[in-house]
Amino acid sequence: MRSLIETLEKRNVIITLPSKIEWSDYEKELDAVKDESQVMNFKVPFLPKHKPEKVYVCYRGNIVGWMKCCGTVDGKSFDCTATNKHWEGKFIQRTGEFHKIEPIPMKGFRGFRYFE
Repeated sequence: MRSLIETLEKRNVIITLPSKIEWSDYEKELDAVKDESQVMNFKVPFLPKHKPEKVYVCYRGNIVGWMKCCGTVDGKSFDCTATNKHWEGKFIQRTGEFHKIEPIPMKGFRGFRYFE
């Protein structure tokens, strides 16, 4: 059984994808990181206090699944291969398989929220 400190340090987070993103386009990015050879970055205004285990994804009013969190980075700069856009800042990183779940209604938001 995990201690309370371990549980609090491993909180899961939820992120919201912009509604203008089409799921079919997003699936291409998910496929690229499925084998864990690459990571997906999600820009946030500040980082979680502790690295989460899972990152849940809210899309168009529903939490639709989760991915393994592989890190958090402060001060990263990169060019997105999907959008060809340059990004700088703080990022929550995800990799591996996307695990679909039965949709859970949730209104979208900016940044991230903690989720148990």
